[in-house]
Amino acid sequence: MDLHLLENIVCIADEKSITRAAEKRFVTQSALNQQLQKLEEELGAPLFIRSRGNWQPTEAGEAYLSAARQMLLLRKDTYRRIADVAEESRRHLAVGLIPERGVEMFTAVYPAFHRSFPQTRVEPVECRVTEMQRMISAGQLDLGLATLAEHQRDGNLYHVMAEEEILLAVPAVSPLAAGGSPDWRRAPETELGRFAEESFVRIYQRSTLFSLTSALFEAAGFTPKVLFSTASNASKYRIVALGLGCALLPALYALRGDDVVYFRLPQRPRWQVTLCSRRGGYLGRAEKRYIELCREYWRRLEA
Repeated sequence: MDLHLLENIVCIADEKSITRAAEKRFVTQSALNQQLQKLEEELGAPLFIRSRGNWQPTEAGEAYLSAARQMLLLRKDTYRRIADVAEESRRHLAVGLIPERGVEMFTAVYPAFHRSFPQTRVEPVECRVTEMQRMISAGQLDLGLATLAEHQRDGNLYHVMAEEEILLAVPAVSPLAAGGSPDWRRAPETELGRFAEESFVRIYQRSTLFSLTSALFEAAGFTPKVLFSTASNASKYRIVALGLGCALLPALYALRGDDVVYFRLPQRPRWQVTLCSRRGGYLGRAEKRYIELCREYWRRLEA
């Protein structure tokens, strides 16, 4: 079977356009169209419903694509196994990184990884967790740093690096800050409902933290007054430190200073810092070394 053909057909499905697929695969559109037509004649069924900019697979197309993706993943895993047996380190590793902490972790662990596998080309890809999960399932990423609650996991495999508590950060100038601690490890417990009249800086809706914190506000019986939403937990901390509003912050971003105090919530809400990989996929020496270095990084942060 022609694996290049499989890759071309999968690319059409991923791009939902034969034009974009041809550009991505570095072939002419007419050549790709001829390949598709020949395949459909051979199969006796159309694989796509053609429409401008939004090609969708037919029922036959779904069956073909499912098998094609499995064969391409099998090839990828097989090549990894052979490379390990042959002690060949010249390969490619695609890793997913969430904003902020993903990039910080990568820059911290990459030098040691490069010393272990100097011939391995690492491709860092910044994306949100839900997109990362999809790309890992499809074999487009080998590993990905994902922060999420237990119920947000999918069928992929999750290697836990750390567990992180979610804390209430309050401006030190607020009348409600009394009793709070600048050290989150010594923070007293309080009810979130006490802060129903305060303004909050929230994480953006596509973040896995958004649904977790939404459940906390719902349990507290109020909808927060939102100053604005951001993709950055570091920005949330800075706004609290400026005295403009409160925030629910992961412990990594709960810095110690004179401008912010912290409270723990009765639920002790937590999420996990994980490295995600495809369930059933082969983890070679390079992947295992990357996971080991990431674990060391998070152990140092927690110390």
